[in-house]
Amino acid sequence: MPPSAQDIMLIGGIPALISYQMPRAVYRGVFVGLSAEVDFFASTVAGLEPQGEAALRSFLKLCQREQRSPLRMSDEGRKNYLLEEIYEQMAEPARRCGVDLYAVVREQVTAFQPGGGEGASAGAILLTL
Repeated sequence: MPPSAQDIMLIGGIPALISYQMPRAVYRGVFVGLSAEVDFFASTVAGLEPQGEAALRSFLKLCQREQRSPLRMSDEGRKNYLLEEIYEQMAEPARRCGVDLYAVVREQVTAFQPGGGEGASAGAILLTL
C-alpha cells in the first residue's frame, strides 16, 4: 500500500515527506528543512532509504564545498532553523508511535558526521503521522 500524504521517513536526522507518484509508479521522498529541494526516488519503499542517504550525503558535500549551511532558516523571522520547528511538531506524534524522535535524530546525525563513516548508518525510520 502506498504511503499516505503524512508519511515521513527520517534519514540522517532529516525528515523526508514520502509520496507515491502514480503516473511513474515510483515512491518519491522530499527532504524538508533544507536550504534547497533535495528529493529521491525508488520503485519500493525499502529502496527509499539508500536513495535518500545518497541524495542527502551528496547535498551535504555540496554545501560543504560551497561553504553554506544546508539548513533553511525559519520563515518567521526568528533566528532559528525551520528544522527545529518541524521537530517540535513531530515530537508528540512520534512519541505516540513509540519513537523517541530526538534519540533517533541524534543517532542518525552521528552516522552522517565526519568520522561516522561513509558506510555507517543508523537506519531510516518510516513514521505515519
